[in-house]
Amino acid sequence: MTDDDRPGSAVLAHDDVGTGPAVLLIHAGIADRRMWSDHTQALAQAGRRVIAVDLPGYGDSPAPASVDEPWEDVIAVLDGLGITRAAVVGVSFGGAVALRVAAAAPARVSALVVVSAPVDAVAPSPSLQAAWAAEEVALERGDVDAAVTAVVDAWTLPGAPAALRERVAAMQRRAFAVQLTAPDTGEAPDPLDEELGALAAISGLPILFAVGEHDRSDFHDGAALLAAAVPGSRLAVIPGAGHLAPLEAPGAFRDLLLDVLGRT
Repeated sequence: MTDDDRPGSAVLAHDDVGTGPAVLLIHAGIADRRMWSDHTQALAQAGRRVIAVDLPGYGDSPAPASVDEPWEDVIAVLDGLGITRAAVVGVSFGGAVALRVAAAAPARVSALVVVSAPVDAVAPSPSLQAAWAAEEVALERGDVDAAVTAVVDAWTLPGAPAALRERVAAMQRRAFAVQLTAPDTGEAPDPLDEELGALAAISGLPILFAVGEHDRSDFHDGAALLAAAVPGSRLAVIPGAGHLAPLEAPGAFRDLLLDVLGRT
């Protein structure tokens, strides 16, 4: 079901599939909720209610009007759907949002799975800086096509299947269409301190920090820092994956996710 199919839906566009304990899926910053299409039905068949959101400025969700605080928008989706607690799953920027959901509202989180999230304490590598720069240069000259290509080249593995590259390109192109015409917004206070102390409130829950085998060192280092900061959490490397494990290694990713969900 989509956001219009159940009463009480919140502002963010989202899919709502299945019944049972809730799982909230938060997409990467170069994607939208379509990145979860290989997983929603399988998770529903495993007895879960699956909520996949479009963050503000992505997919079918409008850009934020004033202050950008996507974790609060995500919590509002849970409120609108009457969901008290959910297993929160995020990839890349979505992982950063998932961490802030856990920091801002730990009582709403039944489990946490974070894959390849940026961590403020990890200084960006030259490779990561080059990826950002290639996108920025293309956008500054008004070449959206080149910016999309730069994003796809930077965040998919060399030799990635054409279908995967096209899928990422379509999601990124949609994000640019929404974001490049949106007004500037203010920044909300970050509920997650650089020392990650706010995550202590979820210690003891089923928690997994993961990273793709071939992802940049930034995200390997970040996953290790997160795992060290949260006692009892697990750290996993997803074989064959780069930065987008749910798309690049869907079977391995889903096995890890189902294992975590099985402990809730």
